[in-house]
Amino acid sequence: MLSYRKKLGYAFGDLGISVSYFAVGFFYMFYLTDIVGLPAYWAGLAVFIGKLWDGINDPLVGIINDRFITTKGRKRTFILWGALPFALSFMLLWFIPVEASQVIKFILATLSLLLYATTYSIVVVPYMALVPVMSDEYDERTQITGLRAILSTVGTIIGGGLAMWISSFENEILGLHSMALGFGLFTALSLWIAAKSVSNLEHEQTINIVPVRLSAYFSLIKDKNVLVLLGLKFLGAIGTGALSASIPYYAEHVMGDRALSSKGLAAYVLASALFIPLWSKATKKFDKRKLLLISNLLSALVLYYLGFHITSGDLSGFYLTCFMLGVVMSAYLLIPYSLVPDLVEYYRLESGEQHESVFFGLWISTHQLGLAVSGLLLGILLGVFGYEGGTTITADSVLAVKVALGVLPGLFLILGGLLVQIYGIDREQFNTIKASLTIQQKVPLPENAERQSFDN
Repeated sequence: MLSYRKKLGYAFGDLGISVSYFAVGFFYMFYLTDIVGLPAYWAGLAVFIGKLWDGINDPLVGIINDRFITTKGRKRTFILWGALPFALSFMLLWFIPVEASQVIKFILATLSLLLYATTYSIVVVPYMALVPVMSDEYDERTQITGLRAILSTVGTIIGGGLAMWISSFENEILGLHSMALGFGLFTALSLWIAAKSVSNLEHEQTINIVPVRLSAYFSLIKDKNVLVLLGLKFLGAIGTGALSASIPYYAEHVMGDRALSSKGLAAYVLASALFIPLWSKATKKFDKRKLLLISNLLSALVLYYLGFHITSGDLSGFYLTCFMLGVVMSAYLLIPYSLVPDLVEYYRLESGEQHESVFFGLWISTHQLGLAVSGLLLGILLGVFGYEGGTTITADSVLAVKVALGVLPGLFLILGGLLVQIYGIDREQFNTIKASLTIQQKVPLPENAERQSFDN
């Protein structure tokens, strides 16, 4: 068992990641349309290109990391050296000149997002892949994931508080630049703390790195369990991406106060932080797959109510609904991430090889592709209804914002919850896998024995 200090230190890295990541997911689309002045189509396309590249490079980073030769921990090394470039790329996102032409602003936004996506992958793929290395206990992995999820929700409110932060400045651009520098430095610091906390946990030798054909890594997605989890992540990313990006539009144009997006997010995060431990305890008694379906169904209902039944004058109803959303949706913040490490052990038993960074690279890649689709869908939705950044907005545009918040996220969350029901690794199956691996370790294969591999 790991000490609580090590678990908490590792989880602290997710605080910095979430601060920067959610600031981008929550506010960047709105920043491009309503502050920089890009048309909604162009802003959606820029976000789509950035996320599409993120989806491509995540598995590549996973492959490189699994083949990286070092005695100091290949994942820890990537986190240490990638923290500062990641922080700098985040800062760069918020320095697009408002006075430039539309073409120049689109190019700068796209290039900045591409750079941010690259450095994000370099840091986050190995960071996520540390969980199966840190522990081989089913419930302890859920606990580590739970700590990460709690700190991630705290980072969410800090990143989401960007709207309130900027609103407090008479000059929005000055507020953005101040935020970019502060958030960027905090992100780097949190990742360095996480890297220090996991020192000496990667007990790896360079001779254990198995040379594998690069093309063979993609055979992973042929497995049903891998496909199910990737499908869950893709559908969930579309839902959560649409939700995050639509919140500032909803607060500004439906509720009539941009700062409410931060206050509502605070209620959501408070509820999430309180109920993640309860969901974690529930996973010890009930099937994670069924819990996730229940959570996603309830989340869809709450989102629909928020989108279509809360009016600008109903502040108490708004805060209560945001709190309820955090209660029911906190399971989604916990359960999917706790399922992925089990796949590492499953494939290790099937093939005799362990490539956790590739699994998490595919996982994050699928997430980014889902976000790319959500950004594109939101841009198209707003554009079709004639949305233009600024204070003037039509009734059709308001309807588009309501649909983006109240219908789109819930639809994809429900689809993801239904899909995960056919996932084949539960607690009993995991214990069987773990027992088989223990036997294999005690009885090594003869030198001339054939071993399953990616190449078969």
